[in-house]
Amino acid sequence: MLAESVAWVCLAWYCFIVIVCSIGYVQLYRSYTRPPRPATCLTTLPPSALPHITIIRPVKGLEPRLHACLASTFRQTYPRDKLSIRFCVATRADPAFPVLQRLKEDFLGFDLQVLVEEEDPVLHPEYSANGNVKSHGGSGRSASGNRAGAGTEAGTEMPETHYRALGPNPKIRNMSRAYREAKGDVVWIVDCNVWVDSGVAGRMVDLLEGYGEGRRPHKFVHQLPLVVDVPPEAAEPGLVPGDNSGSGSGPAALLRRLTGTAGGRLEELFMSSSHAKFYTAINTVLVAPCIVGKSNMFRRSHLAALTSPTSAAGSADAAPRHRPGIDFFSDNICEDHLIGDMLWKKPQPFEIQPPATRTLLPRLSGWGFLRERKPEPSQSQSASPTAPQPPQPTAAHPKKFGNHALLHGSPCIQPLSTHPLTAYLHRRVRWLRVRKFTVLVATLVEPGTESLLCSLYGAHALTTLP
Repeated sequence: MLAESVAWVCLAWYCFIVIVCSIGYVQLYRSYTRPPRPATCLTTLPPSALPHITIIRPVKGLEPRLHACLASTFRQTYPRDKLSIRFCVATRADPAFPVLQRLKEDFLGFDLQVLVEEEDPVLHPEYSANGNVKSHGGSGRSASGNRAGAGTEAGTEMPETHYRALGPNPKIRNMSRAYREAKGDVVWIVDCNVWVDSGVAGRMVDLLEGYGEGRRPHKFVHQLPLVVDVPPEAAEPGLVPGDNSGSGSGPAALLRRLTGTAGGRLEELFMSSSHAKFYTAINTVLVAPCIVGKSNMFRRSHLAALTSPTSAAGSADAAPRHRPGIDFFSDNICEDHLIGDMLWKKPQPFEIQPPATRTLLPRLSGWGFLRERKPEPSQSQSASPTAPQPPQPTAAHPKKFGNHALLHGSPCIQPLSTHPLTAYLHRRVRWLRVRKFTVLVATLVEPGTESLLCSLYGAHALTTLP
């Protein structure tokens, strides 16, 4: 009896995984076998009606193909005057800083700033004098801190001293100033080590704002991450043709060469097969938030509404621990998951109906004579057509927002080069340790989704059940 019960559980799990894998395969085939369509907002709306995007790219160290990855930001088909690009680096001594300076020279005419964390007037007051940042010659930093605007985004304007020191998360500290001083409401955070194609900004705005026939807006938009193992850009011993300093004819030398590049090959294999399949399937059925965080777009106002001192999440004491927005998560790692999880689980203020409305509306919905009468449009209103805009939410008729949306057909690609096997194993161990504290149930059942173990479940069920 017990053996049959276990077999039925194994069969149910096996069938469930087969269905999930089928959804992922079908969606990948539908989305990536043809070029993506042009962005609806770029073909139907005038440039003045498009939302402004602040692109934040945190940078640390010399990643493979760093210049090409960051340069993809400037090649977007989105109008140039609607883009603000912010490169964030911890210190001027970072090896990537000369690359950022070169990008400023290569792409003139953009709203580009290179923000250095150690020169942030909020984190390091010694760099501020009368509200102005000391000039260091051509770094592209803004002249003022725009602190009032940062406080206004949360709905309450407070002095900097009212907030406690920022947490230890290095990525949040790196991006904090760029986020505080962002222009407009839409923020697109892209890691420095990923490449995006030229039409991604417009298509992500389509999903975020709900542009297009029958589409609804979303709170959070992200991309499918892929990894490509590429040859090294500079000569490295034993890895470049013609360099025999690290080569040999024995088994030990062959093993060293294989393990020296096997990490990148395994990463590419995993991210392009098993991970892509389940990532796409979960974001198709939308049963739970599933994001990696390489490329995310959301609204500052939505995140501020959930992290401000007046919200449920930010009302722990009289002095808010951190500023609303991404600073709220500076005490934690895995900030991308936490941001997406909060936008998924917590409703926006305009989505919450008063208790009386929730009680009475279902009872009155069938009474035609109690329905609100729509006023007839006046002649002046109907005579001047305007550009199509998404409906604005009101207390009585809130806009129906989707939680998350995956941009199908346009992955973000991370180049890897000379990635050793040990680095791949260490990253997988770190990933599992983090997931153990963020999504424990998913971490426990994840081994059962692998092909070998899941096939063993199915084989046990088929050979045990009558």
